[in-house]
Amino acid sequence: APPETLSIAAGPLGDVLSEISLRTGTPVIFAEDLVAGRRAPPVSGTLSAAEAVGLALAGSGLEVRTGESGALRIVAAAAHSQLAADLPVRRRPGQDPVQEEADLRIDQVTVTGTSLRGFAPESSPLLVFDREAIRQSGVSSTEEFLRLQPQTFGGGSSEYSPLGLPGDTNSSYNNTFGSGANLRGLGSGATLTLLNGRRLAPTSQVGDFVDISMIPLSALERIDVLSDGASSIYGGDAVAGVVNFVLRDDLTGGETTARYGRVTSGGPEEARLSQSLGASWSGGNILGAVEYYTRDRLTLADRPEIGRPLLAGGEPIPGAEAFDLLPEQTRTSGIVSLNQDVGGAASVSFTGVYSSRSSEASSVAGRASAGTFTNDADSELIALNLGTDVSISPVWTTSLDVTYSRVSNDDATQQLVPVVTSESLSETLSELWSADALINGTLFDLPGGPVRVAAGGHLRREDFSNWNDTVGLDREDSRDVAAVFAEMHLPLIGGESALPGMERLELNLSGRLDDYSDFGQTTNPKVGLLWAPTGDLKLRGTYSTSFSPPPLGRTGDLRRRGVVYPIAYVQAALGGLPLPDPSLAGTDYLLASGTAGNLDPETSRTWTFGADFDRDWGDRSLSASLSYYDIAFEGRLGTTPMPLNQSPIAAPFIAFGTPAAFPAGTVIFNPSPAELEALIATFNQPLRLWNGAVGLENVSIINTANLVRNLASTETRGIDLRLEYDRAFGPGRVSAGASGNHILKFSQQATETTVPVETLNTLRNPVDLQLRGWIGYASGGLSGNLFVNYLDDYRTDNTAGGEPVGSWTTFDLAMSYRFDEDRRGPLSGTALSLSVRNLFDRAPPAVPTDAVFRMAGYDAANASPMLRFVAVEISKRF
Repeated sequence: APPETLSIAAGPLGDVLSEISLRTGTPVIFAEDLVAGRRAPPVSGTLSAAEAVGLALAGSGLEVRTGESGALRIVAAAAHSQLAADLPVRRRPGQDPVQEEADLRIDQVTVTGTSLRGFAPESSPLLVFDREAIRQSGVSSTEEFLRLQPQTFGGGSSEYSPLGLPGDTNSSYNNTFGSGANLRGLGSGATLTLLNGRRLAPTSQVGDFVDISMIPLSALERIDVLSDGASSIYGGDAVAGVVNFVLRDDLTGGETTARYGRVTSGGPEEARLSQSLGASWSGGNILGAVEYYTRDRLTLADRPEIGRPLLAGGEPIPGAEAFDLLPEQTRTSGIVSLNQDVGGAASVSFTGVYSSRSSEASSVAGRASAGTFTNDADSELIALNLGTDVSISPVWTTSLDVTYSRVSNDDATQQLVPVVTSESLSETLSELWSADALINGTLFDLPGGPVRVAAGGHLRREDFSNWNDTVGLDREDSRDVAAVFAEMHLPLIGGESALPGMERLELNLSGRLDDYSDFGQTTNPKVGLLWAPTGDLKLRGTYSTSFSPPPLGRTGDLRRRGVVYPIAYVQAALGGLPLPDPSLAGTDYLLASGTAGNLDPETSRTWTFGADFDRDWGDRSLSASLSYYDIAFEGRLGTTPMPLNQSPIAAPFIAFGTPAAFPAGTVIFNPSPAELEALIATFNQPLRLWNGAVGLENVSIINTANLVRNLASTETRGIDLRLEYDRAFGPGRVSAGASGNHILKFSQQATETTVPVETLNTLRNPVDLQLRGWIGYASGGLSGNLFVNYLDDYRTDNTAGGEPVGSWTTFDLAMSYRFDEDRRGPLSGTALSLSVRNLFDRAPPAVPTDAVFRMAGYDAANASPMLRFVAVEISKRF
């Protein structure tokens, strides 16, 4: 049939498809339940029936196929792909793969890393892990899944190290066993965590990270990982990148899932139950889901393989065998998602998330004396979002979103050994309100295609408070944020304008101005360039700047103070460290702690360069990606970087022999009365004399290394590699691939004049090589995958006396069978799966213990104490 001039308004997809069929005289065949709840954009222009249907299906997850009679049949798409339809489908059944941005380019929701609707610039490295990839990994939580990815680091704020890690002062305030995303090892506060593209209120006693463990795994549709600076799009905290958790929002019928797992030696056991129900109607849909999760504690007695004794003052700590490596946890979560068309060109949506978690753990600690403690913590998350989208023309849309998020934490700690004390209580409340307005569309055509633009504004209010029964109100502050932003994508060459060696040339520009009520304005641009010499090969690069504002628990710190100790007490706390000079004997030591005033935002500069190769031969396909990154992170908020990750308390013992190890004024020997008075004037708490300290007249040392301030800088460079291959094999397909990260540099420096502190390949810091590979086979409803995880060897520190830590290689197995949903019977729509983590039960390499941070004999930042973990799962759709 010849093209028809059409002008069909946006509306329910089924109605628009029927109208296209009526206008063009071409049969369009589809199932009502397939299109129910889906909405089509306006369809206008001189179009063939196939072209018109293609426009109507944009962003629906459906595709059109032409039958021999010329009828058009609507089916579910294997992957979201329109603007690059010649690219191979990234995900094959049974693979532990990723979908890249090209597979999501027509989604009408905003893709992670861009404000453009229905389009994702390919100049930034974006990995998208779909629901099947998450399920096949065999993990139990969002944190476990991210720890598997080579681009993320297990350090920072995590349930594996609730008292923090040396060199990361913020992680020591994680009193509720939360877990934060930590891309590139730059700290949990340097990775922006989103839920459906929107911010969440932060957690911890200083409010510095989003607790990803509160997000129910069974409610996720996918996880997006953007490993590139993104403050030009999202504002603060997107220094190392963005992790976006995208919730399911569409289900017709129900799905019930039950999972049980346990380690094969010792504890713990875990169970997860979830129920989802959904319904669709013409112009809308609703989805509700609940999940219950519980896990026993894992004690040091369960893991003699990593049971080096915890020591205090050189002696084993009594009761250390009851020390919990992982806490007992119980979590209940629920989500509700509603979408509804309003008239022909508008739609509204609502998403609500509730999650409540209780954690219990026992621990031991030792400085000058030992003790056994219990910790009970409760956390609650509420996240609500209301949005509306309006099509104002065939090529322009507007949207408005309002978000509210709230996190509350209650924590009770009690000492049991050597004496029983009363509980110490702490309460934290963090709230966030935000509103976003966005306009999106196309301006004009360039030789490579339409110029896409987006522009918008953002308003946000943040409130934070922390109270404890020792000092009362400990931290309190609020912040108002206003921002304007814009993005433009320019396809300079492409399509009919392609040249030999220049299939595509595209430029992406974005920028954002943020105005903070407490520290002023900051502007951050980003430039991305894509050059495709051929249809199979893409070369890309980006330059961006980013920033991270100080958390409100830092700007609102009410405990900036000084404590005077007898120097003999400090020596004992450091394990009997000898005095650097005999003249210091019998004197006192002034230690400043808390957060400095007049903080500035942390800033960064990021370069990325990469190449992607994709080819599909029909019966087989190959995909390869290589990315280089270079990040300079300046003005980092924290305590002074310490050589060999020693305690900041030891700074004077180092500075006496090596003054250049720290910035000038960090350690002052024999201070004058004026120097003492100037420091004391900065405190907002009275000076304290501890354990027999005489007073200021006897102070021979000032140490400010433990004071949190904008001081450190971090430089890191590295290479990411990803390789995927699959091909037809017998009745199914075989797939194989690998993902890896090789860090070339990771160092910290207090100032430009101090010696850099090299932390790469040292205990509880990033390791230079991490790999994850897989091989799998899928046929019909049966699929199986074998994964291998490799962590390179390193040393406890980079001195000649550093102990070697061996490499660690583990294997994971995942198998599943899905019964055909089209067949009637009790097993229709049923899926069974078996997963085994650490298949050969290999213990992590042994490392020295650390009683100060309550760390057992394994590296909590780079390994897991769980060992072999077996889980079975059954799900039923109806």
